[in-house]
Amino acid sequence: MTEKPSLRAYLKSYAAGEIPREEMLDTVAAWDFEEQVRDELVIEPTYQDNTFSVVYSAAAIGQITDSDIDEIERRIDARG
Repeated sequence: MTEKPSLRAYLKSYAAGEIPREEMLDTVAAWDFEEQVRDELVIEPTYQDNTFSVVYSAAAIGQITDSDIDEIERRIDARG
């Protein structure tokens, strides 16, 4: 069984200048996002790597911009 690629690692590579912006926008908009696990009994973070909250976290720490998020969301909406 192969593991999914890490969205967190991908965005880190983008922030390091290893990936062009247009490629990042296309790739993240087409990402196979997972549902966020929310378990009332689990207090510590689950550190899921492929949820849309990773995108918001990347903006919060300056890896991507708010306009990047807007564009990613626009592309996701356009996909349907």
